[in-house]
Amino acid sequence: MADNENGGKSSKEMGNIDEDEMSTISQIESSKKKGGKKKLIFILIPAILILGGGGFAAYHFLFAAKTKAGSHPAPVSVAKIQPGPMINLKPFLTNLADKDKTSYIKVSMSIELKKGSNLGTFKQLTPQIRNRIIMIMSSKTSREINTPQGILSLRHQIARSLNQILGDGTVTGVYFNNYLVQ
Repeated sequence: MADNENGGKSSKEMGNIDEDEMSTISQIESSKKKGGKKKLIFILIPAILILGGGGFAAYHFLFAAKTKAGSHPAPVSVAKIQPGPMINLKPFLTNLADKDKTSYIKVSMSIELKKGSNLGTFKQLTPQIRNRIIMIMSSKTSREINTPQGILSLRHQIARSLNQILGDGTVTGVYFNNYLVQ
């Protein structure tokens, strides 16, 4: 082994660093910097969330309690809302008035009557009621009754028509339990 000019010590022992070692060192230092940023992010995000939640809770419990009690609407009691008698009709299946294709509607519905209505009269007139509903539905196209607005319109039309048979104001609601247009 030959001694070099530095008294027999190699250049690496003297502190001289070649390019490969320099790039390795810079990679280690940059990864330390990235790791520091990640740690900072993992600390800051939960801290911000906790402070924000605390601020919201403080506002909710301290400031919202000071609002006037009369500013909130009174809750509606379920006992006050009492529907009239409900009649479930057998399902309806009928053709629609589409000219270019064959379309069907299958519906099951409940009819709500006003309080004190005579259920016996409704049961006696069930064939006329079913016929009227079928006539109304078969006069519609699938396009007319395939939207929420069309369904609402159909409900109102059925209620008006049934009130003509049963007496004005007897039917207070028409509710679809199943509704299929095909």
